[in-house]
Amino acid sequence: MLDMQIVQPITLICATARLARAQQTLLNQAQTAAKQAQWPMPKVLTLQQWLQEIATQAMLCGEVAADYFPAYTLNHFAEKLLWQEAIQQCLAKHELAALFDVPNLAQSAMEANQHLIEWQISDEQLNTYFISSETRQFLRWRAVFQSLCKKLDALEAARKLALQIAVIAKTQLPLPQKMLWLGFDRITPLEHYLMNTLEANNVSVDVAQAKTQNQQLAQIACDDINAECRAAVAWAKAQLSKNPQANLAIVSPVLANIRRPLADLLDDTFHPETLQAMHYEADRIYDFSLGLALSEQALVRTALNLLRLSATNKTQEQPSFSTLLLDVHWGDLHELDARNLLDARMRKMLTRSLKLSALITLSEKNSNLNQTVELLKQLQSAQQSWPKKQHPSAWAQIFSVHLHSLNWAQTRTLSSHEYQAKQKWQEALASFATLDGLTGILSAADAVQKLQQLCSATMFQPEAGDKVRIQILGMLESLPASIDAIWVLGLNDQHWPPPAAPNALLPASLQRDLQTPGASPDAQSAFAQKIHARLCNSALELVFSWSRKDGDRELRPSPLLTNMAVLSSTMTTNTLAEQLANPENMQVLDDNLAPPMTADEQVRGGSKLFEAQAICPAWAFYQYRLGAKTLEEPSEGLDNMMRGNLVHAVLQYFWLTCKDSNTLKSLSATALEASIDEAIDEAMLAMKDEFSLNLSAQIMHIERRRLQQLMQAWLALEKTRTDFIVKDCEATHTLNIEGIEITCRIDRIDALQNGDLVVIDYKTGSLPALKIWANERIHEPQLPLYTSLALQNSRVVAACFARVNIEECKFSGIAAEQDLVPNLTAPTKLKSNPNFLPFADFSALIAHWKNSLNAIALEIKNGEASVMFEKETDLMYCDVKPLMRLPERALQFEKLKIKT
Repeated sequence: MLDMQIVQPITLICATARLARAQQTLLNQAQTAAKQAQWPMPKVLTLQQWLQEIATQAMLCGEVAADYFPAYTLNHFAEKLLWQEAIQQCLAKHELAALFDVPNLAQSAMEANQHLIEWQISDEQLNTYFISSETRQFLRWRAVFQSLCKKLDALEAARKLALQIAVIAKTQLPLPQKMLWLGFDRITPLEHYLMNTLEANNVSVDVAQAKTQNQQLAQIACDDINAECRAAVAWAKAQLSKNPQANLAIVSPVLANIRRPLADLLDDTFHPETLQAMHYEADRIYDFSLGLALSEQALVRTALNLLRLSATNKTQEQPSFSTLLLDVHWGDLHELDARNLLDARMRKMLTRSLKLSALITLSEKNSNLNQTVELLKQLQSAQQSWPKKQHPSAWAQIFSVHLHSLNWAQTRTLSSHEYQAKQKWQEALASFATLDGLTGILSAADAVQKLQQLCSATMFQPEAGDKVRIQILGMLESLPASIDAIWVLGLNDQHWPPPAAPNALLPASLQRDLQTPGASPDAQSAFAQKIHARLCNSALELVFSWSRKDGDRELRPSPLLTNMAVLSSTMTTNTLAEQLANPENMQVLDDNLAPPMTADEQVRGGSKLFEAQAICPAWAFYQYRLGAKTLEEPSEGLDNMMRGNLVHAVLQYFWLTCKDSNTLKSLSATALEASIDEAIDEAMLAMKDEFSLNLSAQIMHIERRRLQQLMQAWLALEKTRTDFIVKDCEATHTLNIEGIEITCRIDRIDALQNGDLVVIDYKTGSLPALKIWANERIHEPQLPLYTSLALQNSRVVAACFARVNIEECKFSGIAAEQDLVPNLTAPTKLKSNPNFLPFADFSALIAHWKNSLNAIALEIKNGEASVMFEKETDLMYCDVKPLMRLPERALQFEKLKIKT
C-alpha cells in the first residue's frame, strides 16, 4: 500500500490503530531488509492520536486554556449510557419510558448526533428541512444530553475531535511538512476542513491511493455461503502450497455471520491438532481483524456469573448454577468431580428455579464438597452483607476483592489467552469505576448488569503469533500490509452494496443531500464502488465469490461484479470429519460385539435392560452395562416422570388400606374421598422425603386436585370388575435369567376368587400396541417378564396395562379367557391379527415370552452390542443415542444393520 522509499520527514495518519501498528511493522521490516543500520522513522499515528498530541502541546505552551477541553471524554459505552439517561428523563415526563426500547433509541441518537458534528450540520441548516416529530424529539433529547455533559464536564468523542481540529486553525506550533493519510475510504466534511486548515498552514496532505498494475480479477459462483467458505479456504491452501511466504486476505461484508464456520474450516485445514484441548490456543496461520465480545471469554463469563449470583438472593434458573458448578476458573479443582456429581443430583432432586440456599443444603450432604460449600456460603453472605447501593468505583473494588476470595482465575497457571483476557477484564473494571458521575449510586444487581453491558461492548482479540499468512477482514477495514492475493466472499446484491439505512432521527432529504452514511442507495453504491476500487488495487490477484442460493431462495451477484470474468471452479475443502471419512484414512473396526459379561458383573436396569436390548443392543450396552446416561432436565414443579411415580404411589397406598374389591365397593362417597386423600398425603410425604422437594403450596394444591379427580375416575372403573384381592403392590422380585441377575418391581398383582393371578402395570401415558408381544424381539417386555419368569411358578391368567389418565381410564392386555378383566382379549379372539396366529392359547403366548426373553438375555451375556433397530423413532427415549454416532456412520457410508 505504501512506497517505502521515504526521503523527507513524513507523518502517516492511519484510519485505525491496527493499521498504524501494521504500517509501523511494515516500515521496520522494509528498512531491515534493506540492511539499514539506522533510518529516520516517520510518525505513524491515528488521527485521534496526532490531534491529541498537538492539543497537549498547545496547552503546555499556553495557546489553549487549561479548561478548553472538558475533563472527561465519553467512550462509546459511557456516551450511550448518557444518551439513555437523557432519553429516559424526557420520556419519564410523559410516563412513556416502558413503551420504548431505550438502548436502541440511544444508539440511533448517538449516530444522529455524530452525523451532525462530522458533517458540520448547524441547527440553522437543519431547520431549512422539514422537521418530523422524530427529529423534534431527538433535538429535545440532545438538549438534555448536552446539559448532562455540561454538568459532568464531559463531551463525546466526535465533539472533542472538532475542538482539537479548531486548535490546529490557531496554533503557532510547528506542523509536519508532509502528511499521508492511509485507510480513509470515507472522508467527512469535518476531516476535509482539517485538511484545508493544514494546507493553509503549508502542510502537504495526501490521501494514499493503492495502485496495482495488471490485476487478475475473476468471479466465482458457489452453491451457498458454506460452499464459498470452503472454496476460499481451499484457495488459500493452494496459494500457500505454491508460496509458503505469501500474504493473503479473505474479505467479506458478512464476516460476523460466517466467522465461526470459517474459523472451523481454517482449523480443520491448517491446524487439525487444535481439535485437542491442549492445542486450542496454539498460534494460527490466520488472524481475524476483529475479536469477540469480552463477555464471551470463558474467564470473564465466570467472573460475571459469580458476581451476578452474589448480587441477588432471588430465585435463579438451574442452568446458572450448573454453569457455576462445572466451571474450572474458580473454587478448588480437587472438588471438580464432586461438583459434577452435585450438578447431576441437583438436576434430579431440585426444581428448575431455586435459591442458592437450596443448593447449599444439597451440597452439604456430600463430605467431598467442603471447600465448595464454604465458597457457596460466601456467595450467600455477599447477597446479605453487600451495601444496598454504591457508586461504580466502590463496586469495582468490592467485586475485585470478592472474586479473589472465591479463588477466581487462581485455580491453575493461566494460559496466554487467559492472561490477556484477565488483563482486559481489569481494564474493563477500571473503566467501569469511572462511571460514578454517569450512573450515580447503583444496587449490586444494577452494577453487575452495567458491568456485563460494558464487557459485551468491549471487543477482545488475543495477540496473534508471528506466522500469520491469512488476514480475515470486513469490507470496511483497510488491509494492514502488502497482500499478494485476496478472496472476497459473500458478494450478493443484498449484501453489497449495503442496503440504505438512513437515520430515522434526522430528515431523510438532508441525509440524501449531504450523502451521509446509509442515506440512500446512491450513497451506498458510491461508497461500495470506492471500497471495490481500493480492493482491486490492493493485490495482483483477486477472486470475488457469491452464492446462488440461500436455502430455497435464489440469489443474485453484486452489480459491482458485472463484466468481470467468470471462473468455473470446483475448489473446496473438507471438514476434519469428512477427511477422516476418506477410506484411505479409515481403520475398519467391527464394534458389534462387546466383551462378554463376567461372572461377577452386575447390570442395572431391570426390565428396561431387556427393553433396550430388544430395540437396539448398542443402547443396552452403553446405558446399562457401561452406565452412561443423559443428565436430567429439571422442571418447575413435577415433571412427567415424577407425576407418573406419584400416581403409582397413591395407588399403592390406597390398596394397602383398601385390600380388595368388596371393600372398595362398600365405601361411601365420603369414606372413599377420605381414603383417597389419605393415600395422596402419604404419597406426597414420601416423595418429598425422597427428592427433598420444596414445592409451592399452589403446585401442591394443583397436584392434589389432579390426583383426586384421577383416582375417582380410575376407581369407578375398578368397581366394574369381578371380585378380586390385591395380593401385592410394588412387589420386588429378583430373577436370574441365563446367568443375568436383575431386580424388577411389579406394580400390582391381583388374585381372583379361584386364586388365579392378574398382573397389572400402570401407565399414565399412551398404551403400546398389543401386537408387539407377538414379535420375536419384545420391545415392551415388562409384563411378559413378570408373567413368564417372575411368576412362572404361579397360575397367571391375565397380563394387562392399566391406563390411569384423566382423558381415558381403561385396561388393555391379554387374558386366558374373555372378560376376566374389562377390555382384555383372549388369544383366540386375536386370530384375525396375523402376529398371534402361532399361539393357540395364553399358555403358548407365555412360553413365547419366556423363550424370547431368554434369547435376549443370552445376547446381553455374550456381549451383543450392534447398532440394530427397526426405525429410528424407536430410539426416541434413548439416553445414549449420541454414542451410536448415527450421523457419523452415515457420513462414513457405513452400512447400518437396520431391519426393514
